[in-house]
Amino acid sequence: MKNQGKLCANIFVYGTLKRGQCREKCWPRPPLQVNPAWTFGYLYDLGDYPALIDGTDRIAGEVWSFLDADLDEVLAVLDGIEGTNQPAERNEYDRITDNVFLMSGDSTRAQMYVYARREVLSEGMKLVALTSDMYVAWPTTRATKT
Repeated sequence: MKNQGKLCANIFVYGTLKRGQCREKCWPRPPLQVNPAWTFGYLYDLGDYPALIDGTDRIAGEVWSFLDADLDEVLAVLDGIEGTNQPAERNEYDRITDNVFLMSGDSTRAQMYVYARREVLSEGMKLVALTSDMYVAWPTTRATKT
């Protein structure tokens, strides 16, 4: 995605880093823009935060766009929050690059965090259900399926 001729790097978020959520103020740099978007996956509600894994549901979130020059600083902070690439610890989330689809109809590539500890997602965990708008979103007070 480009913004007024500036090279941008995109990060897709779907949980606590979204606008209005508890970690919204954790971003070390202001974004050039934030756009509603979605990607494919399954979303588990772990209580205080969600876990995204591969799947076929449409997961609603946001694409935060930053100057390429700001990307290393932004990712260093987010990697710490998400438990990614921490020395001597197993990742809680892995950072990947994948396709995301803007609500405007465009698509782009974005970095995102996917849950790395799939073995703890037992049958008792809440898989967030699709709603009538055909998207899955967190947080939700809507019905969930197990």
